[in-house]
Amino acid sequence: MRIAMAMAGLTLMVACTNFESGSFTDTRIEKDPANLFVMVDRAMDESDRDRPFDTGTVYVVANEHGDLHTYSLAPCRGGTQICGGSGHVGTVQRTLDYFVVTGAYRDRTFFLSPGGDGYLTWQEVDLDLAWN
Repeated sequence: MRIAMAMAGLTLMVACTNFESGSFTDTRIEKDPANLFVMVDRAMDESDRDRPFDTGTVYVVANEHGDLHTYSLAPCRGGTQICGGSGHVGTVQRTLDYFVVTGAYRDRTFFLSPGGDGYLTWQEVDLDLAWN
């Protein structure tokens, strides 16, 4: 089943790929064909998992110095920024694996992965988190 889904993803990617002078324009695939399978796996994972901010506010729980701390991250200012419950206004950037929220809470950067997990960087330490 996994091979069939990978082949279906491959077919879709090839169908949507731009060709430029007979070669793929996606250099990640040119450099290492195995990247194609990584890209398909990520796309399949994201299609089956919740993504941060799809339904509004994200609530985060993280263990900091032995205590559970909770945070709320809400889209604000017309959905262009992220507001923390602390009153700070932050930003969100999308990387291949995470939604990275900075500035919403002082000295904390949230790395939210599709599916409800990720990590929080606080005082140069990475701490596991869960979000909903």
